[in-house]
Amino acid sequence: MNKIYYLLLFFLILIIFLLSNSIFFSENNYSSKNNLVKENNKQESKNTDLKNQNEILEFEIKNAQNSNDHVENFAREKLNLTFPEEEFISFKEEKKEDDIERK
Repeated sequence: MNKIYYLLLFFLILIIFLLSNSIFFSENNYSSKNNLVKENNKQESKNTDLKNQNEILEFEIKNAQNSNDHVENFAREKLNLTFPEEEFISFKEEKKEDDIERK
């Protein structure tokens, strides 16, 4: 009875040691789990940003499909396009003397 008790105790300690070793020092340990959780949180934030950008783009596409004013405004502001009888004037910013001296 005494030998069985010690043998059983030895196997339990061995099992506990092996399990703790796998938990703390193996490939799937707690630190790698924490790294994966952090990476997952970063990906989730990127996903929410991309979802917001997609919603904005969908809104712009729907407006462009339904309204000629939106298309005209986009062409004027982003592409610098004008009607044939219009003139396009762009102003060049001059650098001030203070800005030049600071550089």
